[in-house]
Amino acid sequence: MTRTSAFRAAAFAAVGAFALMTAPANSADTFTKEHLAAARAAIEASHVSDGFDNVLVAVADQTKANFVRSNPSFSTQIEAATNKVAVDLAARRVDLDHQVQQFWAAKFSQAELEDITKFYSSPVGQKLAKETNGIVAASVHAVQIYQGQLAQDMVTKVRAELKKQGLPF
Repeated sequence: MTRTSAFRAAAFAAVGAFALMTAPANSADTFTKEHLAAARAAIEASHVSDGFDNVLVAVADQTKANFVRSNPSFSTQIEAATNKVAVDLAARRVDLDHQVQQFWAAKFSQAELEDITKFYSSPVGQKLAKETNGIVAASVHAVQIYQGQLAQDMVTKVRAELKKQGLPF
């Protein structure tokens, strides 16, 4: 798994966890079938869930590596067992999809979701969906660089201020 796909998987997992934390407790009873269908359509059109499948792959790869590291002579059996369990766990993906649909339904009306779907079905919406992951990754990288520079400047300037006060920094 590349660093970018690992980043995407982690980001999508965070979105899923956020959805779990912020969805209404009784969301299954709160939304109509049509509202949830509109949420599903908006999610599909925007491609925000495209990386969710990578989460299972990343967890399986990490699990294999952990078991092989402690028992390298059983790598063939570990590989087979992990693959079998991963296939069994893949059925849970639908639960994540439902939770994310409920999260979207909680944040947007059915009409808004339909508008979102229309937008993401347009050429500019399709371009946005295609380019979002790269833009987010570049933005996160820029923030990390900015934060590092800001932290360095902060320490330097605070040290200078403290020295002006005659303190031994």
